[in-house]
Amino acid sequence: MTHPHFPNTQMVVKVNPTLKVWWRDIEKNRGLEANELLGGLTALISVESNRHLIKAMLKFWDSERLAFKFRDFELTPTLEEIGGFLGLPYKEREMIVPHKPTPRSFLKQMGMRYNPSLLCLKKGWISLEFLYAHFGDEEGYENFSREFACSSAKWEKYLLNAFAVAFLGSLVFPMERGKIHTSLSYVVRMLARGGKTIVPMILAEIIRALTKCTRGKRYFEGCNFLLQLWAVEHFYQRANMVDIIRGSMGNKIINHTSRMKYFVSPVGTEDWFVYLRERSATQIQWKYYWLKPHRAIIRGNELYFIELIGLNGVQPYAPLRVLRQFGQIQMIPLRTHMSHYGYDFGPEIPQVGTILRRWERVVTIDVQEH
Repeated sequence: MTHPHFPNTQMVVKVNPTLKVWWRDIEKNRGLEANELLGGLTALISVESNRHLIKAMLKFWDSERLAFKFRDFELTPTLEEIGGFLGLPYKEREMIVPHKPTPRSFLKQMGMRYNPSLLCLKKGWISLEFLYAHFGDEEGYENFSREFACSSAKWEKYLLNAFAVAFLGSLVFPMERGKIHTSLSYVVRMLARGGKTIVPMILAEIIRALTKCTRGKRYFEGCNFLLQLWAVEHFYQRANMVDIIRGSMGNKIINHTSRMKYFVSPVGTEDWFVYLRERSATQIQWKYYWLKPHRAIIRGNELYFIELIGLNGVQPYAPLRVLRQFGQIQMIPLRTHMSHYGYDFGPEIPQVGTILRRWERVVTIDVQEH
């Protein structure tokens, strides 16, 4: 059988060495605070990219039904699975609504004076190198004191948030050429205040990136590291006790390697494509047995899908299509095309109040093993 053409989709392949150095300093001095803010996300810094798997998986993404369609089954990353990997709460927490800051407001949020020479801010991005030089280097305040609108003591309070912006912008919501999305400064501030969740935003951007790249976009702007972990865990069929023994405690990203210890991985994009094409519903791991949710979100109260607020747009999500991932009997919604319900943000975010109210009333089901 002829193999399809694989577009040269770009994505995060290696963690920037500067980010690794910065994380070592943060982990040593403020590791507990960082983990409280970002949960298990910080473990992504040690993940090795599998771009061949992601490129192969793009061939199976149905951009209308928003699910991976394989030989005789469908799969979709779920809020429960993403939240489980990260150890971050999402139920009964409000989704974060991103705000694109002006250059002046971004710098103010970072404790800095307005600098009209930073033209990149007008385009909505800042560089990792800029953030590290000003906040990661222990002499950052001394070297750039004239650029700050705060004292040295107050500058230290901005350090963790600056790292979180750099981390999320590098690995979770990446932009091409290593640019950091300035909207993340507001996202991090909302996370630090508490009561809100970033999990729906992460899932929304993964789904959005899959659809955009399937339709020709060059760069994958979702968290491809997290997507590859999710996929391998489903395609490596193993005894339930492996998950229970090796995955019930600790960071689920860190102990992923232990759970996948005996998985023989395909090599290269074409090998992965053949492997995925030949899998049947009886040859995969439907449920993560290290994941023990009491209830699962399956649909909206008014709609058969859920509207997730992402960093760049609103993204439909239909867990009703993949109930087997919760150990339930599968059903397929009568209406299956959802892509036209998604949209990218412009200057305004339409219907945000309605979306947040619908999020408060999502329908859940009991998925505990009795």
